[in-house]
Amino acid sequence: MSRPVLAICDTESRYCGRLDEYLRKNLNLSFDIHAFTQVKSLEEFAGKKLISLLVIAQSAVQELKTRVSESGIKNILILDEELSVIREDEGLPEENLLGEVNAEHISKFSPASEIVCHILDLCVKSPDDFESVGIRRGDGKGTVIGLYSPIGRCGQTALALKMCEELSKHGKTLLLNFDNFSPLPMILGSHTEGDITDLLYYSECEKSRFCIYLEKIKQSIGGFDYIPPAATAMQIKEIDNERLRSLIKLIFEECGYENVVLDLSDLPSGLFDILRFCNKVFTITGKTKAEIYKLRRYEEVLSQNGYEDICASGIKVSIPDGAGDKELSECARKLLYAEEI
Repeated sequence: MSRPVLAICDTESRYCGRLDEYLRKNLNLSFDIHAFTQVKSLEEFAGKKLISLLVIAQSAVQELKTRVSESGIKNILILDEELSVIREDEGLPEENLLGEVNAEHISKFSPASEIVCHILDLCVKSPDDFESVGIRRGDGKGTVIGLYSPIGRCGQTALALKMCEELSKHGKTLLLNFDNFSPLPMILGSHTEGDITDLLYYSECEKSRFCIYLEKIKQSIGGFDYIPPAATAMQIKEIDNERLRSLIKLIFEECGYENVVLDLSDLPSGLFDILRFCNKVFTITGKTKAEIYKLRRYEEVLSQNGYEDICASGIKVSIPDGAGDKELSECARKLLYAEEI
């Protein structure tokens, strides 16, 4: 199946070139991207190939001789030029040029990341027009790394972040966090409309468009991606072993990820089976009597319930007191290299 076409058109060649470069690098969907600095060239191209999405400067729209809808284009993102003054005799009114086409507007001077968000919104709102779009597929194989400790406030999430940073240097990496009322979005300074519960819904009910939804929900920082965690304990408990395994399988197969890191808590249903599913499990140990007791009881419960293999293959980690970013990064790097991940 051929890739859907995304066309960019702006007579300002420098802007057009920069937007083209940014979308090729940061829009992780399988569009066949073409850039045009002449409206005539765009019209000639549209006469030969179907354009799924046209991103075009407002001034270039006014130069069009053919209605957009007559060219087979159903979706258009217009880059508004607030300082442009266009006379009525310079072209047809915009509504006549567009016809029956799904059109949205954004300022041409918006950050390129916002333009990407608008493109994703268009894909979500008109999924039938982008049915064949996806992300670079993988071979379905990947490494699942789990971090779990019965000891609270032990630095587990901080270590998970550093592991993701290190892993991202060698392959596409995704972090999933399962804390109740997790502060992760605040720590990473990000905001999104969706979280892992939304992604689970799309993986089960909108599988053919899963990649688009993942691109819309995910956040990126430090070279890796992460999905914002569920808001409440009730939502996290609904994420059981089977649902999580199916989600990770889809992430590997459809989205080209090579590593998934699970920052786990007691809340997901079937926690022990999730730990068994992981290729590697890291457990942070403590130093106080209470912490040592908790770890021993955790291992006893695993053994009593037939999960001795998790104890045997798990990697215990001791984080130095007062470890900062540099020390945590070094700790993550040594652990991953020692385990040949």
